[in-house]
Amino acid sequence: MIFLAAYDIQDDGVRAKVAKVLEAWGFSRVQRSVYVGRLTRARAQDLLRVIERLLKPGDHVLLIPITEEQLRARLEVGKAPFNPPVAPREAAVLEV
Repeated sequence: MIFLAAYDIQDDGVRAKVAKVLEAWGFSRVQRSVYVGRLTRARAQDLLRVIERLLKPGDHVLLIPITEEQLRARLEVGKAPFNPPVAPREAAVLEV
């Protein structure tokens, strides 16, 4: 299953840690606070439990399941600052 991960995190240190966790779990950055990755729903719930331990009050992280077709049908304008939004082929199994 493909997930878009997005966050709104105030603290730079916490934000950097969450970014590292997402990347360790196989997510690719597509915007400053948006990632795309492939996990089972159960692994996505595991990932959120790992991330939850890092967050401070007021921080917010969400994982949005989307289909391959929805990802390909995206609309965008401007030059993407990071990788084009393509879901990795393999689910990650790392924990941080």
